Amino acid sequence: MSSSQRYLWLNPFRRKDPAAATRDAWRNTPLLKDIPASVCHKLVERTHLRHYQTGEYLFREGEAGVSAAVIISGKIAIESENHRIAELGPGDFFGEAALLQDAPRSASAIAVEQATVSFLVRFQLEEFVRHRPGAGLEIMTNLARLLVARLYRSNRGEVSDE
Repeated sequence: MSSSQRYLWLNPFRRKDPAAATRDAWRNTPLLKDIPASVCHKLVERTHLRHYQTGEYLFREGEAGVSAAVIISGKIAIESENHRIAELGPGDFFGEAALLQDAPRSASAIAVEQATVSFLVRFQLEEFVRHRPGAGLEIMTNLARLLVARLYRSNRGEVSDE
């Protein structure tokens, strides 16, 4: 059987669905821990998918922070003052402080290789929380826990793996 004939018999439901990959990535972030799947899906519908080429900046240190992100594919480096802090890959979540405050970015994010990243903008999270206060409380509690854990690790000089 040729590869083209084999393709005809593949299960179409097994194909990698970009929307499903994005939902799964967000669902597995600390932000959405213990949040019902149906609520997660409603929030993820508000996210924005972007594709980056190697060397392209997602954002630069000092720019206004307005969104958090989760990596769908590829690798992203987090750098501050030309010093690499971390290298992140698929499923990693970063930029969460921007969901709480309007402050400059404390680091830059740059694509180490081609990458696809999903962004959640602060005003969209705020709107979601207003319409779903119960889920919003859980999400904001998760966000607070994440920030406290990262602050604790930073104060101890540890690298975060959240």
